[in-house]
Amino acid sequence: MSAKTHAPGRAADPALSEILSRYIDGKLSAPVTLMQLLIETENADVVRDVVRDFAESAPNSTAQRRATDLQHLMQTNRAGCERIAAMLRADVDSSEPARTVEEGIAFCERLFDWSVQQSEEASVALYSLGNPDLLEQATAEIVLQLRRWNLLTNATSVLDIGCGIGRLLVGLAPHVRRAVGIDVSAEMVKAAQRRCEGHENVSVFKGDGHGLGAVADDQFDLIVAVDSFPYLRQSGHALVQTFVADSARALKSGGQLVILNYSYSENDETDAREIRDLAAKNGLEVLEVGVRPFKLWDGVAFRLRTGVRTEA
Repeated sequence: MSAKTHAPGRAADPALSEILSRYIDGKLSAPVTLMQLLIETENADVVRDVVRDFAESAPNSTAQRRATDLQHLMQTNRAGCERIAAMLRADVDSSEPARTVEEGIAFCERLFDWSVQQSEEASVALYSLGNPDLLEQATAEIVLQLRRWNLLTNATSVLDIGCGIGRLLVGLAPHVRRAVGIDVSAEMVKAAQRRCEGHENVSVFKGDGHGLGAVADDQFDLIVAVDSFPYLRQSGHALVQTFVADSARALKSGGQLVILNYSYSENDETDAREIRDLAAKNGLEVLEVGVRPFKLWDGVAFRLRTGVRTEA
């Protein structure tokens, strides 16, 4: 990924204009808008100028208000935006499919070992802008949605696939009996273990990236994967299949697998087709496909459930 060379103030650039139009229409939150502008430009100065020009040329009072909010968010998170732009320019990440599953797993391990050392918050959510408060708000939104789906009780045992720095584990801890996190990145696991200290019902361990082989059958009521499946998918469909099959095995009777973002392809039809196919092959019932229940985050949700197993 080479550094982009948009000139400052180019709000008329088609890609940037499309992002800003979606924000004005209420389709994107302010943090996600800044994230997308940073991904497109890889330059915090350019984003600052684009947002400024956007605020100055807003066509009506509603657009002016939203533009002003965006400008304020940029100003108050300037350092975080600069850090994210630098991370993007470093060319460590890539959207190219891996040639083999082994290469894909090794890539993920390198990427997240590196990114967590640049910014813990941004390493798991660029839209946090490196701001702990924004990340906490987004995490609380996920926990609230899981509660709305009636998935969290004081008897619930939950596994977080690709737990990163443990932000969801911390959010889940007060609401469940047990929360377990697994991640392929040793540096992510260290950060998660540190952040989860004091939560006696939380544990974190490093996985080998090949699946959930270390997890016994019928262990969890809920398995959650937040922004993990896009990297599994990038590593190869065989790895996706393994993780779904292992999840089905590790879930208790009637347990649910919640995938928040299956890919970053923005092809909802392809994602829905693949999810339905994976569910059918692994004996899972499809409850939700491609819903967008969040306000701050633009995550896409998929919800699958195991059949109710009876004793032989």
